[in-house]
Amino acid sequence: MRAILNLTLFSLFFISAYSFADAMPMDHDHNAMQQNAQIYTFEGVITQWQSDRVGISHHAIPALKWPAMTMNFRLPPQITANALPAGTPVAFSFVKTDTAYQLQTLTPLNR
Repeated sequence: MRAILNLTLFSLFFISAYSFADAMPMDHDHNAMQQNAQIYTFEGVITQWQSDRVGISHHAIPALKWPAMTMNFRLPPQITANALPAGTPVAFSFVKTDTAYQLQTLTPLNR
């Protein structure tokens, strides 16, 4: 019974983290970006690739007080053409704008 409860709580955590990531506004207006924006660089794993967005599963990001989660980023034009399959480990960076988090770089890792 305890194992079922733990599994349920674990599942609810990841469902809520995933929902949080999808619910975040993702307006990527480069004009809204601050000149001295903090760049956050982390590693993760591609979970899905669509024509206009990429899902990345990553560990917790303490600087932003984020738990581990899967997050969707809109793809900037310079990255859109370089599709990566699900399961690909990547290094990625993003900045916080006034309204969203803008993906800056996405580089596959050789592992």
